[in-house]
Amino acid sequence: MPPVKIEPLSDILGAAVSGLDLTNAVDNDDAATLHEALKEHLVLCIRGQQLAPPAFAKAARLFGPLKKFITRRDRIDSTPEVSIVSNRPPSLEGKPLVQAKYWHTDDSYLAKPATLTLLHAKILPKTGGDTEFINCYNILRDLPNTMKERIKGLRAVHKYRSRRNKSWVAKRSPEEEAETPPVDHPLIRTHPESGRQSLYINPNRIDHILGWSEADSDELLDELYDFAFQSQFQYRHSYEAGDLIIWDNRCTMHRANADYDINQLRVMHRTFLEGEVPI
Repeated sequence: MPPVKIEPLSDILGAAVSGLDLTNAVDNDDAATLHEALKEHLVLCIRGQQLAPPAFAKAARLFGPLKKFITRRDRIDSTPEVSIVSNRPPSLEGKPLVQAKYWHTDDSYLAKPATLTLLHAKILPKTGGDTEFINCYNILRDLPNTMKERIKGLRAVHKYRSRRNKSWVAKRSPEEEAETPPVDHPLIRTHPESGRQSLYINPNRIDHILGWSEADSDELLDELYDFAFQSQFQYRHSYEAGDLIIWDNRCTMHRANADYDINQLRVMHRTFLEGEVPI
């Protein structure tokens, strides 16, 4: 095998990884290379992987222990750490739907949100269906100083069913509902590995600023979102079959593009790494 090669995909974030076949064992040096590349580039794309769910889960464990997706109906029975992301989700009994088309970061409604998400492209539409990513380090870096001072020390309340959420929300069992009480996280988050700070927001899940009225919260959140969603913070990834994408939820946001024929199947396999309390 040739040595693992890391090539940036943009100046904003993202890198392509070549020289790696995840059906084979990955040695310690290559694993360390992946960890460092992810810390630097925030999003990695490993092309040309053909992984059944157990092999996908095994590859994901290179980055740490896995967690199960909250909605049990979307899990793959043979490998429950892996769930299906599709425009015909099991939780809608196969009815077509484009999921995750608004900016968000995964799992922020949990006390310990997933640190990383891994997504494996299985079936793709003929065109479209890309995923866009935002570099949240850069948002905080470029945020006006007056706004940085204004949000310093503030915490946002995240809910699975936020009053501000625009996305479809899967119907869940009483057991699943009980697992996700409201939580609060800092607006400015420090990455425990890089030591860098980023803006930690999630329009799908943030309900309000802790201790603030809804009206005051909405005014601040709308201002933050307007700034955060500017194109200079974004990278758009166009998939090839077999792509395995890894991203760091502690310093990125993402969304799926709904720019393809909904009658064409789009199927991904996904897994999450165990979370940590945001600081």
